[in-house]
Amino acid sequence: MTANSPSFTSTVSAITQAFGDPTRRGIYLFARDADGGVTAAQVAEQFGVHPNVARHHLDKLAAGGYLEVAVDRPEGAGAGRPSKRYRAAAGARVDLDGHVQVRSDDLVLSLLGKALALLPREQAEAMAEEVG
Repeated sequence: MTANSPSFTSTVSAITQAFGDPTRRGIYLFARDADGGVTAAQVAEQFGVHPNVARHHLDKLAAGGYLEVAVDRPEGAGAGRPSKRYRAAAGARVDLDGHVQVRSDDLVLSLLGKALALLPREQAEAMAEEVG
C-alpha cells in the first residue's frame, strides 16, 4: 500500500471521519468504557449535546465499524423510534489509549513518508534526529 493508492487514501479518510472530531472521539471512548453500551440520550447528557447530535456521532462510529448497534423494542412498545444501544465493536481498531491502530506497518510508513515530504529537508532531518 503506497501513500498514493486508493486503499491508503480510503483508510486515512475513514480514520479521520471517525475520529477527527474531538467530541466523536470522546463519545467512542465513553461507549467503549460503558458496561452494556450507551444510548443517544446518555451520550447527549454526558457531552451536553442534543440527542440528535449524539445519535449522528454514534451512527457515524457505527457506520465505520467502531460501534455495534443493538435495537431494543420492549414488548408492548407503541409507536416511535426504537431505542438503540451502542457498544464498542469486537475487533474495532482503536487501542486502550484511544489511538487508532492500523492494520499495516506499510500504511504508517507511507503516511509518515508523505508527511515528511511536505517539510523542508532541514526540518525533516531535525525531526528524524529528535525522535531517534
